Amino acid sequence: MDKLKKIIAGISALTIMTGLTACGGDTEEAAAGETTTEATTTTAVTVEINTETLNSEEANAVADVTDLLPDVELENKTIKWFSFYDPFHATTAGNTKALSLELFEKKYGGEIEYIETTWNNRFNDLSTKILGGEGIDFIAGGDLDSFPKGVTNGMFQPVDDYIDYDSELWSPVKELNDKFFLNGNHYLIATQATPGQVVIYNKQTIEENGFEDPADLLAAGEWDWNAFKEMLLTFVDPDAECYGLDGWFNEQPLMLTSGVPSVELKDGLLVHNIYDPDLERSMDFMYSLSQNGLVLDKNLFGWNTHIEYIGEGKELFYICGIYTLEGAPEIWTATYGDPEDVMFVPMPKDPDADEYYLPAGLEAFMMCKGAQNPEGVVRFMECILAANQDERTQEIAVDKLKKDYGWTDEMIEMKNTVAELTAANPVYDIHSGCPTDMYNLLDGSEMGIRAAFYGHDWPSVRDSLVEAVAYMVDEFNATLQNPEAAPAAE
Repeated sequence: MDKLKKIIAGISALTIMTGLTACGGDTEEAAAGETTTEATTTTAVTVEINTETLNSEEANAVADVTDLLPDVELENKTIKWFSFYDPFHATTAGNTKALSLELFEKKYGGEIEYIETTWNNRFNDLSTKILGGEGIDFIAGGDLDSFPKGVTNGMFQPVDDYIDYDSELWSPVKELNDKFFLNGNHYLIATQATPGQVVIYNKQTIEENGFEDPADLLAAGEWDWNAFKEMLLTFVDPDAECYGLDGWFNEQPLMLTSGVPSVELKDGLLVHNIYDPDLERSMDFMYSLSQNGLVLDKNLFGWNTHIEYIGEGKELFYICGIYTLEGAPEIWTATYGDPEDVMFVPMPKDPDADEYYLPAGLEAFMMCKGAQNPEGVVRFMECILAANQDERTQEIAVDKLKKDYGWTDEMIEMKNTVAELTAANPVYDIHSGCPTDMYNLLDGSEMGIRAAFYGHDWPSVRDSLVEAVAYMVDEFNATLQNPEAAPAAE
């Protein structure tokens, strides 16, 4: 890795910009997955370059990075990317594009063919193209809504024959990829772990109500469920238009602070944790928030969230991804308030957990069944790894956050803190990528992981849920271990 760091540091002379990677669509977070061991976590920065303004020195720096990539000749230089968006090609004037694509072009003469679909139809369209033998090569996998079900549905193929996870480029993400090991194979190609959801608040509101700043509580090791709940209890008064916790999908990130997801992979097979006492503790905590009226009742507001209440001082906390603040300042400040008052902290710690567990995000891809150019996909993945491991990335990201997004030094410092804490104990829940019936059951507001926020106690939910979930887990594992019995791709 020393050689990699030294050579990539040479790219510091580049005229580069950054596009901060957000989740695919506003599905609030695609925090899904499994286990809790340490993984390399970054701030999810995609490095971009302006190829029309590169001078000779900068071009040489790019060439130095390409020297780190395997010296192979691609027989097929085109890889087919299937998605509802294209994150790789020119995005602004001046032929700005992803550095990973520039490396792919320079090193291998490669190109990415973008085959467009829509968010709603992407899986049906992919199934049709796979069955038609069109040779689609890869899709995004970071949302984890296609994994692991896409494997048993015949949509994806393993990548172990093409990737050496002990090599210099892949070893930093080996442990991360091993988290998603399925039935003896790697199907998910993870290129970086990222911070998940955070708690956004307005410092002026905190001060006016006599609360200690959550950032200070975090620094003192006191930002936990108890502090979170106590502040909500003191603040919430619907008659005075003072509302507590808002956000679309608060349940999963709060659940994951216990360190236990609803379902995960262990020894390559799917398991459920419905009876886990740590999971029950998180559900009981959320139930207490609901029973005390601390969660904004969206039913009273046309089933809408009200992020703007944060800026108006009428709402205490909003849970979502940091990417909400990574954009034009006139947009996010209109929602959350003046820049000097907007702040965020990681999810509060479960005071009874053995570690500070946090929900994590993921940059990942999947190789499609019948891919026409598997080797080309892996070579491009290595170009992404090289770009991600650029030591200058963090400095460039900071510069963009300040100049383009209006962030304060305090916000930047907190983002780094969240990344470090997430790296220590990231947790993923893969229920969104389970077969549809299982997902609908686990994600339901009546019987699933959201039930506590809708007034349903976990013991009752658990007992009505466990038999069906256990059956579906066993059914999935049986299909996984007997591919010939797998259903046609959905």
